[in-house]
Amino acid sequence: MNVTDAPQVRIDRAPFARFVQDYRRRQDALSLIRQLIQMIKGVQRHRGMSMALLGGNRQFEPDFERLQQTLERRLLALQAFTLGTDLLSERERENLHTAWLTISRDWHDDSVIDNYELHCHLVEQLLAMLVSLSRPLEAPLSAPSDHSDADAPTRVQMLELLHFSTRMLPGVVEQIGRIRALSSYAAAVGHCDSHHDGKLRYVIQNTQVNNEKLRHQIRRLEQVLGPEFGQLGELKRYELKLMFLLNMVEGDVLGGGPITADSNRLFQVATDIIDVYLQVVENGIVLLNQWLEQDLERWMQTGAPVRSETS
Repeated sequence: MNVTDAPQVRIDRAPFARFVQDYRRRQDALSLIRQLIQMIKGVQRHRGMSMALLGGNRQFEPDFERLQQTLERRLLALQAFTLGTDLLSERERENLHTAWLTISRDWHDDSVIDNYELHCHLVEQLLAMLVSLSRPLEAPLSAPSDHSDADAPTRVQMLELLHFSTRMLPGVVEQIGRIRALSSYAAAVGHCDSHHDGKLRYVIQNTQVNNEKLRHQIRRLEQVLGPEFGQLGELKRYELKLMFLLNMVEGDVLGGGPITADSNRLFQVATDIIDVYLQVVENGIVLLNQWLEQDLERWMQTGAPVRSETS
């Protein structure tokens, strides 16, 4: 048999092209979600520091200047990463740029309440982008294979972790971030006026309600994911620290009299909680990305047939 008599392989390239396009879109979306999480973390910290500074606490100045420069770079990197893609629209990129300029330029001249609301608006934009990016990830990457894989994550596992990492836990973190900003400012000033008192009480109430939902969801995730997502134990341990923070704010900041609580202490306790919670979010995204890589390997082995025929 000469070379021309050998079986010829006929490949239908269309399924491969569709799969690779979908895979790359998901990979880019997960990468952008991780960038947005870091941006949210930075903007929340920027809000807390700037409000404490406006309240008269100058100890944050060196860290604040470095943070502002880092956020500038993060925003530019995010803009470059999404340029020419459909991950973010041109309008979304412009809105982010405008919102950042509004809170970062001449912030010393802002009223405290304007500073707070403008930061909250930017964080809400970023949280909405997380939700938008997560929605396409809810659909299966490829059609179910005839070859079952006992080690493959189920659709329920994927959906539960995606919802937890891009919606529920980031939302709870934002409530804690608002408590950090408002309480750090009040402690820096030395009193809490009726306007900030109302805002603090409202966000504490929301945090308590959402924390109860979070507790139930953690138990569910432990059942659904098992040991594969062991970081959930960190959240249960830090719930005690969250309760300590809420009690401290209610007792020392909302007591009605002069505030003797340390602004730096309030900021740091809240920051420790936020950093752990956001690390769990980051770990959730890492696990989702690992599952994506596993799905890629499974699909390469069983997803698209390559047919041979004799010419």
